[in-house]
Amino acid sequence: MTLLLALACATPSPTDTGEIDTGEIDTGEIDTAPDCVEPTAITASGDLVPGGVVQLGVEATGDPGVVTYTAFDGADDLGPIGPDGVWSIPETVAVDQAATVTVTAAACGVEVETEVQVNWPEAARVVVIYNPTIAGSEDVARAYADFRQVPESRLCAVPTAADTTLAGADYPAFVEAVFACAGPHTQYLVPVYGVPYKVSDRVGDLAYGTLVTISLDALLFGGPASVDIDAVDNNPVYRSGDSTTGTYDDYRPIGRLRQRADAWLVTRIDGASSDEALTLIERTRAAEAAAAAGTLDGIVYVDGNRGDVRPAADAGFGSYEWGEWNMWGTRDVFEGVGLYDVVWDGNSEEFGTAPAPTECPDALYYAGWYSYYNYNDCFDWTVGAIGAHLDSCSACDIRNPGTWSGSALLDGITATFGAVNEPYVAGMPEYDQFFHYLLQGANFAEAGYESTVVAYWMMVWVGDPLYRPYGDAPPIPGAG
Repeated sequence: MTLLLALACATPSPTDTGEIDTGEIDTGEIDTAPDCVEPTAITASGDLVPGGVVQLGVEATGDPGVVTYTAFDGADDLGPIGPDGVWSIPETVAVDQAATVTVTAAACGVEVETEVQVNWPEAARVVVIYNPTIAGSEDVARAYADFRQVPESRLCAVPTAADTTLAGADYPAFVEAVFACAGPHTQYLVPVYGVPYKVSDRVGDLAYGTLVTISLDALLFGGPASVDIDAVDNNPVYRSGDSTTGTYDDYRPIGRLRQRADAWLVTRIDGASSDEALTLIERTRAAEAAAAAGTLDGIVYVDGNRGDVRPAADAGFGSYEWGEWNMWGTRDVFEGVGLYDVVWDGNSEEFGTAPAPTECPDALYYAGWYSYYNYNDCFDWTVGAIGAHLDSCSACDIRNPGTWSGSALLDGITATFGAVNEPYVAGMPEYDQFFHYLLQGANFAEAGYESTVVAYWMMVWVGDPLYRPYGDAPPIPGAG
């Protein structure tokens, strides 16, 4: 494509007034140098992406003669650029987020400049991980890469004998293989069906310190350095929030947050089989089409379990009151934007069990708690549905019915999340903050990790990390 870019022009240099040769003069027609034609605009043909080649040129009413080009990202010279205007953009630019590059063209004593945005396509920041020893795993990886247009070079085969729980001793080799497929600009890791989602004997229990089986994805969030992680820690990309007051730090694109901390957002395309994982991709495709058409619609279901009166106080981080406030906060978030009907239930019984509502038609979003290893089959999930249950085993088995997340995936949900082992309430995301960030324009992965207080622990996120239902016109302002 060709872009015509706005410019700022400098004052032309004065005409040369050197001495005239007074020797013998030819009385024939005198040849004079053509008038210098000043450039008025810069053109660029090509994609402004790292590693791309762009043809620069200038707009002028005539021939400006030799043109000299430069490109700077702050103080960094992104050249060289020859007089032919061929600009090879370095891959080292825009590592974390879009870079504003100043392009200049000098000719005829005039320098003009403009600013352009250089960025990696979001799909180029993705690495898709599959297990070549498991039938169907590569099929899922290639289907997802085709859907998102992830480059072939970012398809990453990592063979493991285990497909559910990786032995802790095998984790360093797994990490090395994954990051051999990544680049400095990689931000998203997408394991697919067949790749283990738990890892044993690496991280101590949040309360007791003894080694426990945790989420492989949550540990992989720490990147290459995660091989040295042996304890739960504060999440470096968490954005502060308070459910009791409904106040939250604004969502930030992950590129901005990665400038202060090494972090890779890990969510997976998974399910009971490779076919179910492929279906999850198609659900996301349908959800994005609905979001683009403005037809993403349904009912929000929120399930408290301590009555219809808010807790008198939040007894502190990780308390049961904190969990209940998450549900009240979710209710407040959605009632505040007014986009969807909200159904609240405060009974200790969950949706699907009387006296709570026994049917949940047109379910678009869900947050609730608390029963262990249980899913009530009462939800009719609509296009683009996202939901999760706060319990200690909500994602212990994401490939079979029984756990909340595993059953919801089989039942038609588009994205879910949960704990692979006892997380304690403190180890769960802040559900209200998660939905708040979605409504501010975050994608599924950003909303998930920016709303989870602790890192390297129990959470597994199942769904397309790039699914962004409100990216074009977020109903809650504040993203940036």
